[in-house]
Amino acid sequence: MENVPQSVIVGLGLGGATAFFFFIANLYVILHFLQKLIFPKRQFKWLNSMGKRWHYVHYFGNIIAIVLALIHGILMLPYASFWHWVLIVLLLWMGFAGFTLRFTKAPAKVKKVLRNLHAKWYMFVIILVVLIVAHIASLPNFPFPLE
Repeated sequence: MENVPQSVIVGLGLGGATAFFFFIANLYVILHFLQKLIFPKRQFKWLNSMGKRWHYVHYFGNIIAIVLALIHGILMLPYASFWHWVLIVLLLWMGFAGFTLRFTKAPAKVKKVLRNLHAKWYMFVIILVVLIVAHIASLPNFPFPLE
């Protein structure tokens, strides 16, 4: 077995940490999406309550996930594909749009456009699909065994 560089070990660990923070930060988004998909006409009181309380977990969890993703990307840069760059741009866009929506006094028209390109289920699905495609596309360039 080859000697795996420390930067790759740390990069893989940060990738796992990024996935964890991304999942936790977007847990409400995932549950809400599943509710709309499986029970489109039904309202769940617990889910609505969760949505009202989950915002700070969403904001700060995604900020942490974006920072970890950038460090992960830098450490794993030699093994990246074109799709990783698309993913990084999407993540930065989502962070910028989310920050603008929540923490600025942007005009209502600007926030409406940003909301359509940030706070919709299809943006989560796009990120997830690009994430999967990017990592599958980079597997042939990764010279170390994944165990």
